[in-house]
Amino acid sequence: MELYSLKDIFQERILRIPDYQRGYAWLEPQLKEFWEDLLLLESDSLHYTGLITLEPVKKDVWSHWKSDNWLIEDLGFTPVYVVDGQQRLTTSMILIQVIIELIPEGEFLATQAVESIQKKFILHPADDGINECYIFGYEKDNPSDEFLRTKIFGMHSHTNENKETLYTRNLSFAKQFFKDRLADKSLNEIESIYKKLVQKFQFNLYEISDEMDVCVLFETMNNRGKSLTTLELLKNRLIYLSTLFRDNNGTEKLRSNINESWKTIYEYLGKNAENPLEEELFLKDHWIMYFKYSRNKGVNFKTFLLDEKFNLKNVARGKSHGDKLKIEEISSYVQSLQESIVHWFYIQNPYFISENHLTTSQQLQLDRLNRLSFVFSKPLILAAFVSNQAPLLIEKLLGTVERYNFSVFNLSRRRSNTGDSMFYGKARDLSHGIVTIPEVLESIEESIANH
Repeated sequence: MELYSLKDIFQERILRIPDYQRGYAWLEPQLKEFWEDLLLLESDSLHYTGLITLEPVKKDVWSHWKSDNWLIEDLGFTPVYVVDGQQRLTTSMILIQVIIELIPEGEFLATQAVESIQKKFILHPADDGINECYIFGYEKDNPSDEFLRTKIFGMHSHTNENKETLYTRNLSFAKQFFKDRLADKSLNEIESIYKKLVQKFQFNLYEISDEMDVCVLFETMNNRGKSLTTLELLKNRLIYLSTLFRDNNGTEKLRSNINESWKTIYEYLGKNAENPLEEELFLKDHWIMYFKYSRNKGVNFKTFLLDEKFNLKNVARGKSHGDKLKIEEISSYVQSLQESIVHWFYIQNPYFISENHLTTSQQLQLDRLNRLSFVFSKPLILAAFVSNQAPLLIEKLLGTVERYNFSVFNLSRRRSNTGDSMFYGKARDLSHGIVTIPEVLESIEESIANH
């Protein structure tokens, strides 16, 4: 079995993390294990680090990589997607960047100039001094792309979007982790770590064919390692389904919408550094609001989304059935997710300043509800905001929900899930225009009286 070092893998390749991949997910436990493997590795030994799976990028895709074309066409570099192994590769590139930043100007590292190391792994400049190509990074529509280039690799940005997500915070944490570990190391020790990283860490390298269903392979392979979250699996699944439709223009638009939606979701999940939100709870609340909730079915949101709703069978069987999963249906769902995450964020962060459109009364009421246990009513409140109800009606709803909380749970001491089915059902009906807020208020008041 032939193994490859990082130097081999980066030999005349441009590596991109594709849009169906999750972002950088390693946290301190994974970083510690990676670092300890480096430190404990003897200089004359090899360390098997795992599998790297690459997919050739088609010309109709890389031809749009304007800043990279010259490296592909003029110098013969091969553009590839990283299908499996992006966490290990990203971690390695972050560590190499930290090492580069620590080497004094004019010093050599493993007989190489710092510029030569940067050129091989990070940024390849053109002879004209104008063009430059990032050797490793994300696709342009990934929210981590600019962050990796500017905040991690320290390069200049013309857009200065400075968007942060949960994944960009992980990138920052990883860089600081390695800076702290290398702070007390001598140049000789740093050189030893660099050599082990690029020469002694060994990988299986596998290049898949164009004909394989990459999204399916990605889902299967990544479940072997750090488990994918439902949100990550859902994005990959929707992108995969988008490839099955015959409408090329519609497929491209849907794929773009999915990427934009997930960009917004990750931005708002991590928007408040003091209160990062849980993606599983968001998907569940949105599922309750968007789809028909039924406790009797015994189906949770993960099973419904991945096994019942958004699957290959529902697309393929449409040739002979009228219940085909249409491209418009997926697009509407994706758009709803993108709109809902913004409201869901402010429901739980009512005093967060940026782009906050809540009234003063709504902020006060939501703040009080956040001090209580109002988990069961979040889908209903979300539905009120998503359906653009009048501010005064939303304020009445929030007041009634608070009164229900106090009367049923504080005074009557009922179980914490008392009335959740009613609230969940009304959430879906309100979001789809089946009921009005006054009708919802009437149902809640009746439930209060009965308890």
